[in-house]
Amino acid sequence: MVALRETNTSLIVRDGYVVCMRVSDRVGNFWCREWQYVPIHMTMRPMKLPVRFVIAAALVVASASPAMAASRPDDLTPNLARQPVFHRSQASGTVLGSIRIPAIGLDETVRSGVAMAVIDQGVAHWSGTSLPGGAGNVVLAGHRTTNTRPFNKLDLLEVGDLVYMTDGTGFDVMYRVSSAYVVDPNDMWITYDRPTPTVTMFACHPKGSARFRIVVEAGLLAGRRIA
Repeated sequence: MVALRETNTSLIVRDGYVVCMRVSDRVGNFWCREWQYVPIHMTMRPMKLPVRFVIAAALVVASASPAMAASRPDDLTPNLARQPVFHRSQASGTVLGSIRIPAIGLDETVRSGVAMAVIDQGVAHWSGTSLPGGAGNVVLAGHRTTNTRPFNKLDLLEVGDLVYMTDGTGFDVMYRVSSAYVVDPNDMWITYDRPTPTVTMFACHPKGSARFRIVVEAGLLAGRRIA
């Protein structure tokens, strides 16, 4: 959160929103009086140019590259079966199974494909990546602040937290969180296979912004057939 102040104008900017209630005077100035989310673009027109400049500068500083930004590891292997984002299979929406993460209260259905229409329904499985318990990388996407927002608390996961998945055919697998980091949206290497079976979950970052992606990886612990 970035606080800005100029004479009698006090603005609180959080995740691309000015948190305030507009109070105007005769010359069109306004200031924050109560906590209320107002999109930043709605506050720009009635403000004087110096205030606009201060807000723009503050937003640039607030959204600078995070200290935890990751670079591609050397031991990744592209999965030739992974489908491009715009492949028709990404719009399937077929139910594949479920995912449960007790540490953040997540219990969701997993659907096939990462087309936006599928992600809007909940947790989405990247078509062509491994299925739960498979030898490769199970890649999952989800919203943080819109629709069902299944990955709203993804940033709260810690190393050692457990992730449970089923594949819809009676196979139950357990993963353990091994790392969390932030990447640029075009860092497709997060979908590549790791040396060991993995589930990779990603979502927009920070909340309310699509500038980066937060990524959480978890390694396979065990798998069993459910009776």
